[in-house]
Amino acid sequence: MKEITGLKDWILDKKFPNAKRFAVVTIFFQYPDQALFINLKPKERIKAISKNFRDNYQKLLDLGIFESLEIQSSKKKPQIITGKLRYNQLKNIAALDYIYTFSIQSIDNAVHQKKETVQPDRYFCVKMTVVIEVEGISSKKQDLEKRFVLIKAKSSDDAYEKLEKSQDEYVEPYLNPQGRFVRWRIESYDDCFETDIQSPADLDGPAGVEVYSKLSKRKNTGKTVWGGKL
Repeated sequence: MKEITGLKDWILDKKFPNAKRFAVVTIFFQYPDQALFINLKPKERIKAISKNFRDNYQKLLDLGIFESLEIQSSKKKPQIITGKLRYNQLKNIAALDYIYTFSIQSIDNAVHQKKETVQPDRYFCVKMTVVIEVEGISSKKQDLEKRFVLIKAKSSDDAYEKLEKSQDEYVEPYLNPQGRFVRWRIESYDDCFETDIQSPADLDGPAGVEVYSKLSKRKNTGKTVWGGKL
């Protein structure tokens, strides 16, 4: 049985019987297994997936436990539904395998206890351009480094701000073997990519973790076409 999202945030009036209490919920249907549609043509897949959602919606109707049901997405492909049902029936829809999740919008004779949500830190990869400068040396071409830094922050702006505050550490000069000072100066912050890393433990996964990605296009010289087989 899936967890009922947000149920703990509601304080029920104990004087009011649960048998008479109603709740309004938003339901998200489970997306069908893609493997079921491998042998179908693209347009047939779209029709089959849409039919799957319509069938799930009909299953909800056939349960006969809802006072009302309203489609929040496309009627042709009803993925999100809002419904009113008795409070005691919540556990029954939580057990349905074709429901991905659902959240509570309201409960009769109950107070919603709003909790302050603290935005957790995430991991960002910041791409920057670093110029390598040597004391007293002028050349036609500069040595550059494309540096990628992984940093924990609340947003991309926060990531940039943290790096800007600590950039003097990168610029700290050092002496090379020729007795000249060398510094690595951050010239620009070029991009910021939010990763899927939740904790340092994710780095131990056998598949590794994606830390940076940038989409582009190239000429398809081989004129290759993928047949869609997995």
